[in-house]
Amino acid sequence: MRIRATVATAAAAALSAALAVTALAVPAAGAEPDDSASKFSNIDVNHDWQNYTVGVEAAKRRLIPISATVTDPSGIKSVSVELRRGDDPEKPDAVITASATCHEINEITSWCEALLTADPKVNLRSNALAGLWYLSFTAVDGDGNVTRGDGLYDLTSFARIKRTTYMTQTDATPEPVTKGKNLTVKAQMTVASWEKNTNVPLIGHQVLLQYRKGTSGAFVTLKKIKTDRNGWAKTTVKATADGAYRYTFAGTSLTLPAAGWTDYVDVK
Repeated sequence: MRIRATVATAAAAALSAALAVTALAVPAAGAEPDDSASKFSNIDVNHDWQNYTVGVEAAKRRLIPISATVTDPSGIKSVSVELRRGDDPEKPDAVITASATCHEINEITSWCEALLTADPKVNLRSNALAGLWYLSFTAVDGDGNVTRGDGLYDLTSFARIKRTTYMTQTDATPEPVTKGKNLTVKAQMTVASWEKNTNVPLIGHQVLLQYRKGTSGAFVTLKKIKTDRNGWAKTTVKATADGAYRYTFAGTSLTLPAAGWTDYVDVK
């Protein structure tokens, strides 16, 4: 058996000079060079949703579908998939792995998909694990040779595992309101805590208060507000005309976006 190494997609080859890509080559003792390493293409993470983003709740397991087309002159015997958090593959902060189910397209090519399980009670016990996870494939060809394809520097080979966020329905008071009078508009933000297995206040994050005149048309941003120690966003605005108010949160590299249900206000 020979062990080969290759980057996960052809795109990585173009990036290698600038980013110093290092493949994980571990040749077997006495093995001759093997130029027929398995090749990985058409990589898909979570069906390409929002640039390979996966939201995980506070206490629920989440399946992450990852697939690729794998080609080898000797055919494909098996494929496994790994996601890891941390830049050092030798000392990752966390690892999620799964075996793929492969469907033969022809004698040398298979389409393979794995379902990796992200679980706050098992492999996502720390909120610090939110963010970018690197993707690796391992393929065994029909002759038993192994190819490891590592996506550490391949910008198409990753998953963004984020904590889910929630916004309560926006509440504007008083209702109805006299034109020109103040409206108090508030909503609360919470975020999944993988450590506590419950949702907790999202503190000190910027949210947008938006308004739409009438019942249709685009929302416009009125104010930018940071949530308080309990996750609440609260401010006052002048009532000008009938319309709907809402708070929205754009999300971060570690958290998903969220938007609250609107509150429609009659202005007298």
